Amino acid sequence: MGLQGIGKVSRANLGRVLANNPAVITSAIVSDSLEIPREEAQKLLARWCKSGWLSRIKQGAYIALPLEASSDISTLENPFIIADSLYNPGYVGGFSAVKYWDFSEQIIETEYYFTTKQVRNLRPVLGDTQFRLKTVLPYKVFATKALWYGSKKVLISDPSKTIVDLLDDPRLVGGMTVVLDIFREYMASDYCDFQKLLSYATTMQNKTILKRLGFMVDVKFDQMPEPLIGMERNLSAGYSKYDPTVQCQRTVDKWKLMVPVSWKDEYDRKKRSNTYRKE
Repeated sequence: MGLQGIGKVSRANLGRVLANNPAVITSAIVSDSLEIPREEAQKLLARWCKSGWLSRIKQGAYIALPLEASSDISTLENPFIIADSLYNPGYVGGFSAVKYWDFSEQIIETEYYFTTKQVRNLRPVLGDTQFRLKTVLPYKVFATKALWYGSKKVLISDPSKTIVDLLDDPRLVGGMTVVLDIFREYMASDYCDFQKLLSYATTMQNKTILKRLGFMVDVKFDQMPEPLIGMERNLSAGYSKYDPTVQCQRTVDKWKLMVPVSWKDEYDRKKRSNTYRKE
């Protein structure tokens, strides 16, 4: 739907609503800006949307369309700002943070946002953009960096926190094989900091992070980085699942993990090889 004319008064009211440059426009914002009842604000929003000045991205939430827009379906100019406006407190994380820090060349069409809100729909489509939300406890919102878009600030997990989040929940990127690829890029970057990984894992209060990290490095790398040496002595007693996306039928006592057959076979081969080398 193209832009249709609205009266001078209605246009002036819309200008007052947009004066503070809200990323997402709701009836509450219209009501406060124009000092009108909420029901009247809802009617104004519907009228502006029908006239093509706003686009509805979810029930009760709208964004202003650029003047050149020719469709009701809007491509969000900055999905991070939209997600933060709707779901904060929280931060950009998961694959979106992986891409931001350049740890993967994989093309993704979904934007990831970690929120402390209880959200019913964790995979909303806003405009024509697919989002993936993850609800986290407030204490897990830490180690973030600020991204500034004009006067708007959005938080994103820092490089090491991005890795810890994936080790906390490998399902975010499709399992530990993908986490491994991302971790290799992290290790090759200037951001690599094993002390931060250990500190962040402690703050997350999930020792499975250490189990997955230790086993992954033990199997896939030539040697254990010095800061990680001995961390198997500080693990919880119960056995955790190494990769929640696949069957884990074997156990590794050292890391207190249930692991896939292929990973266990590789672990055993490396262990035997190291034994022969020592002899």
